[in-house]
Formats: sequence, C-alpha cells, structure tokens
Amino acid sequence: MRTFRRALVERNVKREPVIIRASSFGSLFDCPARWQAIYREGRRMPTSGNATLGRAVHKGTALFDGEKLAGQVPSLSAATDAAHEAVRNPGEEVDWNGEEPERFASIAESLTGRYCTLFAPTTDYAGVEVGVESLELTDLAIILSGTADRVRRTEAGLGIADLKTGKTAVTTEGKAKTQGHAAQVGVYELVAEAGMGVRMDAPAQIIGLQTNVTPDKQRIGTGEIHGAKDVLIGTDDQVGLLNTAAKLAHGDIVFGNPKSMMCHERYCPAFKTCFFRR
Repeated sequence: MRTFRRALVERNVKREPVIIRASSFGSLFDCPARWQAIYREGRRMPTSGNATLGRAVHKGTALFDGEKLAGQVPSLSAATDAAHEAVRNPGEEVDWNGEEPERFASIAESLTGRYCTLFAPTTDYAGVEVGVESLELTDLAIILSGTADRVRRTEAGLGIADLKTGKTAVTTEGKAKTQGHAAQVGVYELVAEAGMGVRMDAPAQIIGLQTNVTPDKQRIGTGEIHGAKDVLIGTDDQVGLLNTAAKLAHGDIVFGNPKSMMCHERYCPAFKTCFFRR
C-alpha cells in the first residue's frame, strides 16, 4: 500500500519537460535505450559517413533555395562548394568505415548540383529551414524542437517538404520512399506551424535524393504523406504517438531493441552494457 500511494504522489509531481528533437523521433521508437543514452545521458558516438553526406546535401541545397527565396540569383557553385566543404570539415568526429572522405564529398557535390539544376526550378517554397527552438507540450511534459527543411506552396495550402538521402531513398519507379516517415514529418509540421504561425494543410512531401556514386544513378523523386500530424496527435479512435513518446522520453516505458539496425557498437554508446541484448 505504501508503494502504491508513493506512486500516486509522484505522478502528481510536475515534471521537468524532456526535449525531443524532430530528427531523433524515429530513433526514440526504434530503441528507447539507445535514445536515452544519447539524448538524455549525452553519451555520443562518432557520426557515420552517410550521415555526414546527408547533412552536406542539406546544407548545400538549403543555401541555394534560401538565396532563391530571398530574391537573389542562386549560386550553383556556392551550393556545391558548401556541400563539398561540409564533408571535408564536418565539425564532429566521423567514422568513415575505411572509406575515403573524398568519395562522400564528391557524391554530396554532384547530388547537390543535380537538385539545384533539375529539381529546384520546379519548386515554390514559402520557407527554408523553418522551425522553433522549443514547442512545449505542457500536458505531456515534452518539448519538441527542430526545423522543417522546406515549406512549400500548393493548391491545398502550405505544407512541409523533407529531404531524405540514401541509396534506397528513391524506388526503381522514381518515387521517394515514404513509409516510416509519417511520425517524423508530423513533428516537422508542428514546428513549422509554430515557426510561421500558419497551418500546414497540404500533404507532407518527401524529396528522395539517391546517393549513388555515378550521377546518372543519383535519382531524385518525390512522394506524399497525408495526415502525418494525426499519427502524432491521434484521432477519436486512436491515441497518437506523442503520448507514447512522452512515456518513452521520461523513462516510464523502458526497453531496448536488439533487432534494431543500429544495435551495434559503432552506433550505440550503450551497446556493451545494454541489459536488453541478453
């Protein structure tokens, strides 16, 4: 009885909110134990070459689109140089897994150039890298933070567009893969709405950028996700993921996922001591 009463008292105590970055939302559900080790305990691991490549492409394309949105003549060379430089000087420790950094830099430069020349002219953006430092959800004691890559204009209104890089980011039919991204882009919709003060009524768009070595195989494709925010907030018939995210972030639900693709000593700082790998 004493234990039960203590639990009731603790439940009524106001909690310090936990920050959940939009980019880490998928990681939280993939393996909460790994997420806690990295984002709550601050136990960092070297980033990967592929992640560095992705950030470089994001940097180069954002520079190009930002100049265009500002009414300037965007510089292709500045965009590709920025992507190349972001790989050469990432500002953090990178595990290149035995590969030459120049290989990643070359792909980043080429793929950024293809985006700027082939895809960017087809876009109508209302915002580039839009978001907020903190969007507090007091009833859940969590803070969402992050930036949406782009906010696009459509006939249905404004909507976010999220760039995804990877060798399998685009299908053989030329479509961007969208499955599994709804929760993360839903967070981007929420932070973009807070940042711009307007609703994101259009479907979220995924812009897939394929990171193959040869330019002819660096395909760019798009796909749409409808109702991404509903996955987070929920509906009359279904509880949204934000409720579970709050429990995971606060440690009310504790588990690890030894089946995760990230369950490896190269990616998880808790790998060697993880209880759930038994």
